Amino acid sequence: MRLLICTDRIGALASVDAGAALGRAFVAAKPEAQVAVVPMAAAGADLQQALAELGDDAVVVSAPTDGAVPEPGIDLHASTFELGVRLADALAQHPRRVVVDVTGVRAHDGGAGLLAALGATADVPLNKGVGALAGLTNLDVSAARAAVGDTELVAVIDPAQLGDLLLGLRGLTARRGHATGTDPAIMLATDASLGALAGALGVQDAPGMGAAGGSLVALNAVGAWLTSGPALCAAVAGLEKTAALADVIVTGGDHLDFVRRGGPVVGEVISLAERTLRPCVAVARSVEVSSRELRTFGVEIAYTLGGGPELGGDELSARAAGMANSWTW
Repeated sequence: MRLLICTDRIGALASVDAGAALGRAFVAAKPEAQVAVVPMAAAGADLQQALAELGDDAVVVSAPTDGAVPEPGIDLHASTFELGVRLADALAQHPRRVVVDVTGVRAHDGGAGLLAALGATADVPLNKGVGALAGLTNLDVSAARAAVGDTELVAVIDPAQLGDLLLGLRGLTARRGHATGTDPAIMLATDASLGALAGALGVQDAPGMGAAGGSLVALNAVGAWLTSGPALCAAVAGLEKTAALADVIVTGGDHLDFVRRGGPVVGEVISLAERTLRPCVAVARSVEVSSRELRTFGVEIAYTLGGGPELGGDELSARAAGMANSWTW
């Protein structure tokens, strides 16, 4: 039996360690099993580690966060400037590739602050939030593009936002504004400012441009291409070819429910299994989905591991032993 194991973080274990622990359980149950473990992650330090484990030397730059839950709605003053400062520092080292993780961005400024940190100039302040962009007519991003130089820029967003538009009735401002009862006049002015920014940058609205507060507009203007963390890991690993050789694909994370469906990593692996016509098995510390519901989103069966957030490798292997003994191919 040939197994491909691609999980998210489980308990205290990063993806590669969780996958290795599950692999040990399968090999203990079936010594003839061939196991391939491919680390995957959605964002942040876990993404940096997963890429490093895959042999990719990309630098991951993430939006700063203080851990507080952001207020819903449109913040007219929030800026992506600090993210831009981090990006500028990374680019100064002239790396081959920089992955800009914008999954944590809540600013609504279309990435204007990020451009300012990279050296862009305009006839309005770029680092004061979307409220300061009103009246934008002139924008020079030549210094920002020079700062990027030959470095490959990759923008990573939540896969759930890959279809988000920037402007109009289905755009970023309309979605956030209607959800929180924002004054329509503010919504119209904000949408107009973001439209002016995109126009000045020569960026067309398209699926994904409305993700992460519109920061993809700025990143697109300086040459970034758009993906998700799990999809990037899959591409770096050449996962399609590996999956085609597997008999069973195993994925998992901490929690599997009908709303989040295990999160971005599990979702990417399920899609991979569907594309390669391979059965997909899921594991999680808690499973809150019925067998019928599981099959509606591409999982043959899910196993509850139990355990707490401190779950370690030996305990994970022991808890997965029953699952490993139940599968043959």
